[in-house]
Amino acid sequence: MFGQRGSGLLGRLFRRINRRRQWHQFPFLIAVLNLVALRGNLRWHNLHDTERERPSAPDKDDFDVRGCRTADGSYNDLASPSMGKAHTRFGRNVPIAETFGETGEALMTPSPRVVSRRLMTRESFTPATTLNVLVPAWLQFMVHDWFSHGGNDTEATPHEIPLDKDDDWPWERMTVLRSRGDSTRGAADEGFPATFLNTETQWWDGSQLYGSSRKRQRLVRCDPESGELLPDGKLYLRPDGHLPLDEHSIELAGVNGNWWVGLSLMHTLFVREHNAIVDRLRIEYPDRDGEWLFQKARLINAALIAKIHTVEWTPALLDTPELRFGMRANWWGVLDEHFYRSRGRVSDSELLSGIVGSPADHHAAPYAITEEFTAVYRMHPLVPDDFSFRRSADDGPLKECGLTDVAGAQVQTLYEEVSLADALYSLATSHPGALVLHNFPRHLQQHAKQAPHGRTIDLATIDVLRDRERGVPRYCRFRRLIDMPAPASFAELTDNPEWQRELEAVYGDVEQVDLLTGCLAETPPPGFAFSDTAFRIFILMASRRLKSDRFFTDDYTPEVYTRAGMEWIDNNSLRTVITRHFPALTPRMAGVRNVFFPWSRG
Repeated sequence: MFGQRGSGLLGRLFRRINRRRQWHQFPFLIAVLNLVALRGNLRWHNLHDTERERPSAPDKDDFDVRGCRTADGSYNDLASPSMGKAHTRFGRNVPIAETFGETGEALMTPSPRVVSRRLMTRESFTPATTLNVLVPAWLQFMVHDWFSHGGNDTEATPHEIPLDKDDDWPWERMTVLRSRGDSTRGAADEGFPATFLNTETQWWDGSQLYGSSRKRQRLVRCDPESGELLPDGKLYLRPDGHLPLDEHSIELAGVNGNWWVGLSLMHTLFVREHNAIVDRLRIEYPDRDGEWLFQKARLINAALIAKIHTVEWTPALLDTPELRFGMRANWWGVLDEHFYRSRGRVSDSELLSGIVGSPADHHAAPYAITEEFTAVYRMHPLVPDDFSFRRSADDGPLKECGLTDVAGAQVQTLYEEVSLADALYSLATSHPGALVLHNFPRHLQQHAKQAPHGRTIDLATIDVLRDRERGVPRYCRFRRLIDMPAPASFAELTDNPEWQRELEAVYGDVEQVDLLTGCLAETPPPGFAFSDTAFRIFILMASRRLKSDRFFTDDYTPEVYTRAGMEWIDNNSLRTVITRHFPALTPRMAGVRNVFFPWSRG
C-alpha cells in the first residue's frame, strides 16, 4: 500500500493542496491521507546527517549484539554499528547550511531574558484541563531516554544576558554557560556549522532506566551494600519498593538529572515492571541465567514503553480521530489491533501492518535524534508550580507544596508523608499547564539547580538561548524549511489580540520570533495540546524512532524477544502496568478512556 513511488505522488499532490488548505481542515479520510503524504515528504526532505566521518564502534566482545541491545546503543544497525550510540552527533531536520548558530548581537536580539519575562512568565496558572500531570512526568521520562547534550562548558566565557533596568533578577548580571562543543570534530568539519553530541543512546531503548554505558548499567543492577550484580537479572529496589539513592540523596537511575516526583514515579513503576518481566521469563525459561533474563527483560520493557508512548501518550495530547487512528496505525497498521491479534502481520507494508515488525529504513539520512526535535520538545509549561497530594482511598488531603518541594532530594522527604500510590493518584487527578504563552513555571524561571551544579538559572531564558546558539532556525524560517506557510504578520501568527501586541513589542518583526515562542503562540489544530509546527517534527521523528530501529523492525520477532515477551508487549498498557504494581488504584482509572486523562476523584 503506497510504495515509494506512490508515496511520492501523494506527497506532491498534497504539497500543492496544502498551499491553500491544511490537513486538519479536511474530512477524516482525506486528512489521514494528507498525514501520510506529509510524513513521506518530511522523510525525504527533512533528515540531514551531520557526520562527515562515521565514528568507530566499540568492540562487541562476546556480547550477543543480534539478540540484545548494547548498553551504549552500538550495533543496532549491524552494517553501521556506531549509528545512534551514545556520544554521537545530533542530526538535523533542516538543511545543514541553515544551521549556523547565531552569534554576537543577533544571539541576544531580543534578549532571551526579555522574551522570558514578557512572554513566558506565569502570572496565573493556565491548566490543560483534558490532561493529567502524568503527561509531563512521562514526557521527561521519554526525553531522558532519547537525548541529552550533557554538561555545559565550564571553561569558556559564559554568555552574558542583557537585562532590562526593571528586571527583578537577584544579581547584577545574568550569565549562562555555553553549550559544550563537539570533541569529535576534525578537518572534514571545517567550514560546517557547529555540531553537538548526544550523551545518551539515541535509540528508544530504555536508557533512562538502564543507562547508556556498561558502568551505569552495572550500577542500577548492583546491590549497593555489596556492590555485587544481582544474580537474577533484576534491577535493584530497596526493601520498601523504592529506588536506591545516590550520593546526593536522589534516586539512582540510568539518567536521574532534573529529578522530581513525576520522574520518580515513572522510574519506580518501570523498574518494578522490569522485575515482573524477569519473573515471567524465569517461569517460561527456567534454565536461562540472570544475564539472559536481564537483557531480554530490557528489550521487552523498552518495547512496552515505546508502545505506551505511541498509542496512549501521544493520542492523549493529539486527541482527534485522525491522530488516534494514525498513532495506532504506526504500531499495528491501518488494519488495526484486532486484526493483528487474530492474524498477525500480513504484509511488510508499514501502512497495512504497522511500522513495528516491518523492514528497517533510515530514509534520507543515518538515524539520529535531531536538534530540531529537541527544540520542539521544550514543553516546560506543562509543569505546575503547585501540587496537592491526597489519599487515593478517599481523596483526603495529605500535603500542599510547591515544585521545589517535590524536586531533587526533597522527593525523599515527600515520601515520608505521601505513599507512592497516593503520589501517583494525586498527579493523575491534577492538571498540567497548557502549552501557551505566559505559562512557564515560576520556579523554573528562578531555579536553584540540584547538586552538584549549584547555579541559579532562568530556564525560559536558556530555552530561547539554546535554540539560537545551536542553529535552530527562528519560527518563520523554520516553517518554510519544513514546507509550511510562514505568517506575514503577528495577526497571522496568533488569533489572540493581546499576544499580537506583546509579540510585536518584544520582537518588532514577525521574522524574528523564536521557534519556541511561535509554537506557544500559535493556535493549534482542534484537539491538539501543542502546535501544528511542532507536530510536523513529531510525525516525522515518532515514526523514525521505530522505523530505523532494528529491534522494532527486522528483529521484532519471537526469536529475539521470546514468545512470552511478545505476548507481554501485546497484552499490556500503562493501565495494566499501574494495576499490577498499584492494584488499589484500579478503581480510580475505571471509566477513563486514556490513563493520561484526569482520573476520577472521590
